[in-house]
Amino acid sequence: MSFKRRLTLSIVALFLASTAALSLIYLRHLLRMQLESAVQQAETALGQVVTATIYTLSEPPPAATVEESWRQAVSEDYDLRASLLRAHGNFNTIAETAVTDLAGKVLVGSRPTDLWVRRPNLHELAEKGLLDQARAIYATQDYEISQALKDQHDQPVLAVHVAVSTSILRRRLAPQIRELGFAALVSLLAALVLAILFSRVAFRPLDRLGEAIDRMTRGEFAPTLPSQVSGTSEYATITSKLSLLGQQFRDAREGITSLRGNMEQLMSKLDGAVLLFDGDDRLIIASEAAEAFLGLGRWQMMGQPLEQVFPEGTRLGALVGSAARLRQSIANQMVELETGPARVLLSVEIMEDFTARRRVGTLVTLRDAETRRQIQTQVEVSTRLAAISRLTGGVAHHIKNPLNAITLHLELLKNRLAPELPEPPKELAVIAREIARLNHVVNTFLDFTRPVELHLTEARLDGLVEEVAALAAPQAAQQKVRIQVVNGSNGCLIQADRDQLKEAILNLVVNGIQAMPDGGELKLVLSRVDSDVELAVADQGVGIAPENRERIFRLYFTTKQKGSGIGLAMTFRLVQLHNGTIDFSSEPGRGTTFRVRFPVVEAK
Repeated sequence: MSFKRRLTLSIVALFLASTAALSLIYLRHLLRMQLESAVQQAETALGQVVTATIYTLSEPPPAATVEESWRQAVSEDYDLRASLLRAHGNFNTIAETAVTDLAGKVLVGSRPTDLWVRRPNLHELAEKGLLDQARAIYATQDYEISQALKDQHDQPVLAVHVAVSTSILRRRLAPQIRELGFAALVSLLAALVLAILFSRVAFRPLDRLGEAIDRMTRGEFAPTLPSQVSGTSEYATITSKLSLLGQQFRDAREGITSLRGNMEQLMSKLDGAVLLFDGDDRLIIASEAAEAFLGLGRWQMMGQPLEQVFPEGTRLGALVGSAARLRQSIANQMVELETGPARVLLSVEIMEDFTARRRVGTLVTLRDAETRRQIQTQVEVSTRLAAISRLTGGVAHHIKNPLNAITLHLELLKNRLAPELPEPPKELAVIAREIARLNHVVNTFLDFTRPVELHLTEARLDGLVEEVAALAAPQAAQQKVRIQVVNGSNGCLIQADRDQLKEAILNLVVNGIQAMPDGGELKLVLSRVDSDVELAVADQGVGIAPENRERIFRLYFTTKQKGSGIGLAMTFRLVQLHNGTIDFSSEPGRGTTFRVRFPVVEAK
């Protein structure tokens, strides 16, 4: 909806609200005046009837009781009947008047009836709100006021009633309500006409400014805008600013053209193919490498729709087309091509204007999967070498302490050893223990740093996990630990040395069992994650303290009384050698979960 139409509707709505509010106020005033008039007429008529009745009862005929005497006097007094008829005729809102006994039997009335019909109280209606009063007046029910006549003992004997007709009130209000509605309708139509005229006059200069902006967007950079918009200082200011904006827009357009040329030069040096489509799915930028990937010339592809650059009959075209239609990005999806590199990594990025909630473009990138895998392998090798370097620091630390101990005790031995001693000194025993421990450390270190020859074959990870679970079952049963295997890997194959990898997984399972001295459940969960298969080993044990998490894979680090600190370090090394990754999450007191990932062997 345009701003002009919104302004017109806003003015009309504001005037409509004001008219409605004034109409309601006036209507309430009318209702209140009519009800107050009806109450005054009813009270006047009631006073006249009460006065006439009291005059009639001033000389009642003799009877057994006061009630019988009053009933007889009222029933036989024709002057009282005439007074009731006069009261009924003098006021146009009075529907009926009567004098009754306490049981409601009519003794004398303006209408021939035997029993008085009770109505709601008119005074209560006069105190209600506008909605209740309007609902009552337009209903078919009458209202009344009444007064009791009491004897000398202050006991009620008779009652005087005056009924007011709501139909008469409606007839009196109808002409005034019609006049009010007609005035409101005329006011609304006048407001609509004035709003339309005002919007046309007020927006005429803006329309001219809009035409000038449209010309600028088409590239028609007029040096000045039409003189009709410069009549007021505000529009003159806007005119000068738009002229400046047009110049800046032209400079920006030239800058974009230059930037596009620089981008094309930069993209020509990229190894991967980059293709940018606009919001209408037409190719606007393509790198030089796209020719090698797609087998088409860049200028042949320029301006072509997405479905022609990536035909939907191919696997690549189906992926790119579905991603663009569904506005779903794709990251590093392996795809086989008929031309160019045999296997590429496809990424599709959807560019959206979130304020306008629309897609403004699609960025497609293609990279050679083999080149990327080679780079990734080199990075992983560097990571493994760095990890081994960190582990050697721990070994050096453990070698230093035994050497210091040996040196110290040898010095003591020189000073205290004597041939006449009946038994060897304690220092010799200490030296023996330290030498043995040093020998064990050095041997372990040598075994750990010695290159491992892996005999890789295609193996199912779920099969290895089942074998490890069966192997650890007796130890788990002794510690009241239940081992549960959840297989969601769908038989994924990996490149693995079965014996070495089984040892690594067994270390994780044994650690999980030992972390639950009071029993519990150990879950081995297999799942497929993108192009990897993941094994999660989750226990319900004591967890790992935050200060120990950075050292958990360090050689010889252990928190167990009889632990060697070799198992997790060996597992870390074997996982790295299998091109895998390992990490963990732990919460003290609730358990630890180790996650191991290995790349899946793609089916040929």
